[in-house]
Amino acid sequence: MRISSRSAARIAICVQFAALIRCLAEYFRLKHALGPALSLARVGPFILGALVSSVCALAAVLSYFAEKYWLAVGVAALNVALLFWLKFAS
Repeated sequence: MRISSRSAARIAICVQFAALIRCLAEYFRLKHALGPALSLARVGPFILGALVSSVCALAAVLSYFAEKYWLAVGVAALNVALLFWLKFAS
């Protein structure tokens, strides 16, 4: 069975929001693990990741509403690639 472009776009947007939630939740994990020793330098990469994810999610949702479903999927793939790049670059 072949997945439609509209369904692929919906899944891609859900993946982006899951990545955004994961980036934002990392702050609370670090706060629990480090307590008062938590600094902005440790949280900074996750804030940057959350910013990238939120901008990409906005672009994907706008693409979805413009009925450019494969563009939404492409933006989601770019989002995941950027998050991997940020993880290994920092």
